[in-house]
Amino acid sequence: MRKSLKILGWLLLAAMLSAVSLAYTQPALMVQLSEQLWACF
Repeated sequence: MRKSLKILGWLLLAAMLSAVSLAYTQPALMVQLSEQLWACF
């Protein structure tokens, strides 16, 4: 049970890192996110 949770955690981490890496390949998305973050201030 414990080992499967550890594996699941690593898989989720890998999926999140992959999603972030793929997001950097789309500059328009990065610009939009930075503008939304800047609008908070």
